[in-house]
Amino acid sequence: MDEDERYVDEFGFPLPRFKPLDPEKRGRHETFASAAKAALTELTTVHDPFFDSLADVWRKLFPRLPIRPGRFDDGKIVLYVKNAPTSFAMRPQLPRIKRALSALPNAPRRIDLRLEIHA
Repeated sequence: MDEDERYVDEFGFPLPRFKPLDPEKRGRHETFASAAKAALTELTTVHDPFFDSLADVWRKLFPRLPIRPGRFDDGKIVLYVKNAPTSFAMRPQLPRIKRALSALPNAPRRIDLRLEIHA
């Protein structure tokens, strides 16, 4: 079997052969791994300035609460707790947390908090 016979189908028609593009024509990523990493980073990174500032000042605002900001999802701030009893104990604290967050600069007009168990 010579070189050209490997690239034909059972009827003798030539199969399409993959020819990699030149690095200049491929785009901004040189490898699939770098493209996948950039895509996942872009998907999982929160692009909200208020949430970014919230993550920076959270421990100053609430040093003793076993809650941490987790993600910003469709206008809702999802707060992570370690287990269900902690979630149950922190539920009455949500109005106080909401008032404190509303007083921050650049706070949105409406703040919606959710608790999620995330160990």
